[in-house]
Amino acid sequence: MTSVMKHHSHRGSTLILVIWAVAILAIIVAGTQIVCFRMAALGSKSLERTQARWAARAGAEQMISVLSYGIENPNPDDAFQTLRLLEDYAEGQTATGSWKITHVLNGEEYLGPMDESAKLNINTMNTVEMQELDLDGLSDDVIDAIIDWRDEDDEVSLLGAEADYYQNRNKRYLPRNGDFRSIAELELVAGVWSESLRGEDQRLLNQTPVGDMKGWGQYLTALTYDIGYTRDGYPKFVFTDADASEIAEYFSLSAEQAEAVLQFAGNNDSGRLEEIFSLGVRGPQSSSGSRSGTGRSTSGIVDDSAEEGQLTLEQYRMILAEGWIGDIQDRRPGRLNVNTAPILALETIFLFDPSIAEEIVQLRESRDGGITSLVDLLDISRITPDILAAIGHRLTTEGSLYAITSRGRSSNGDIETAIYMVVNRSTLPVQILEYREE
Repeated sequence: MTSVMKHHSHRGSTLILVIWAVAILAIIVAGTQIVCFRMAALGSKSLERTQARWAARAGAEQMISVLSYGIENPNPDDAFQTLRLLEDYAEGQTATGSWKITHVLNGEEYLGPMDESAKLNINTMNTVEMQELDLDGLSDDVIDAIIDWRDEDDEVSLLGAEADYYQNRNKRYLPRNGDFRSIAELELVAGVWSESLRGEDQRLLNQTPVGDMKGWGQYLTALTYDIGYTRDGYPKFVFTDADASEIAEYFSLSAEQAEAVLQFAGNNDSGRLEEIFSLGVRGPQSSSGSRSGTGRSTSGIVDDSAEEGQLTLEQYRMILAEGWIGDIQDRRPGRLNVNTAPILALETIFLFDPSIAEEIVQLRESRDGGITSLVDLLDISRITPDILAAIGHRLTTEGSLYAITSRGRSSNGDIETAIYMVVNRSTLPVQILEYREE
């Protein structure tokens, strides 16, 4: 009897051990399944993130290809050619994802990369222009501090701040005493608040919510600069490196005109080629003017007292497109693109007559090819050659720096990543100046 009880006790212990073993194995299997499931999920998310990243990269590369095409195949009669192509290819797909490239300017969203020349360059703005822009947080003391940051001297403006201000507050930096290199650098300036500068676009990706007019990044840039290359990427003709006969041959000028141009270039220390309008205009002073049987323009003004050195508008058009004063590698603060700038930016340039801004917008919208030369601005009655000579160096008809914010999505649309690039299309190959992955 005792042996039977021992036998049953042994069997019971074995059964308990088996049950415990099965339970432990079940827990191990369940745990393994959970871990494997989580690893699979993580692997899937990682794969989707990679797919989204490469879709975003594909979109950015597509934009670079379009910009390269624009350099290789320039159309001097269509200032919108590249912009249209950029918009056409701003959305696309890869085998495993899709991309979309947009930017927000003046509260409105547009397809394609941001033409940085549609913004005002902070390095060229004066005190009055900043005041008239009337941005939130851009008060008089901040404006003076901005001027002090970029000017070359150590003299403090009325409400500004120079080196002593930053040293006394144990800042680890001093004013640059030179041009700003990015809009984010403004945050180092005394009195500038991040909330005012960035608004809702905290990463400065040109992605402010639609309808939101806050944030300086929508209106200001420090990225744009001007160098001496034509729209097809070749060095411009440097007047100061040529003689009168070479100028006459290249630009089809008379000997008197070539001498006048050479003398102008030799006496011009600012490098502002647009000041050449001070030589005067021979013939119609409107780019759309045509001559009647009497020899007078039907839409412009004929200068009957024209001197031998004066140029026609077509000659001015070629000189502005192909000519340069100084070193072609010199970087000069960028200009405002009259084909893409919003009215607010144009009004800031034309403070003496803000209504001109609306006329510029009407002019560019009335032409399929937009404004192809600053000479076209003479079709606006209140813009004269003297005005172009004074402010022409602030304006351009095409952009060379673009900010690309490419958002990529995986094939199932659950994961999104963004790539931000700033590229320069002045020459081939297109240069990537800044690259960020978000």
